[in-house]
Amino acid sequence: MTHKGKSLLTQLVFLVTGSSVFITSWQGGLPMAPWHYVFLAFSLVLLILTTGCTDSTPSTPVPTLSTLPGQVLQVFGDVSGSGIPGGTIDTMTFTVGLVDTHDSVDIENLSIVYADAIRTETLHPVEGFHGDPPKGFWGIIRVENEVGSPNNRLDNEERFVIRINPTAPLVPRQMITIDVKPPFGRSLALRRVAPPTILAENTLASL
Repeated sequence: MTHKGKSLLTQLVFLVTGSSVFITSWQGGLPMAPWHYVFLAFSLVLLILTTGCTDSTPSTPVPTLSTLPGQVLQVFGDVSGSGIPGGTIDTMTFTVGLVDTHDSVDIENLSIVYADAIRTETLHPVEGFHGDPPKGFWGIIRVENEVGSPNNRLDNEERFVIRINPTAPLVPRQMITIDVKPPFGRSLALRRVAPPTILAENTLASL
């Protein structure tokens, strides 16, 4: 029972009890009239109905992004942005890995879509998929916990550090979405907002 339900219950009990005492005193000790029984029965029914209505069942929590069915990729750590102090952010960097022990993902078939309040653009991978990207491109700048010989497949325990470079810079307080689409499964949507003051290195806050 909620706090509100307990409060209403207390008030109704007080009302029924007080009314009974008042009517009994007014009758001067005479036997209780039939209408008094009706009043008490009605009050008890109202009390039960009110108590039932004020009880609330906890809502089912919404699963987080990394636990949604069909999720393949998840982000590790922050989304950072490099830019000009007092100006704009040019590139953004984030780290992705597999969800739990999911099958490996071919990064060569990865699609990254960048969107802000004005435009949406599909970024292109750099040649060879590794390297610092120019405007309109994305690239893998580092592989953490690399398994086996270097390749473009994201395996278990591996993490790929990806950098994107949209054609338009990111201004202060601007909201963006980075949609990372693997060749199969659910996309990984990163929704972030730029800080009010741009520094050389920035952390984009989650929305």
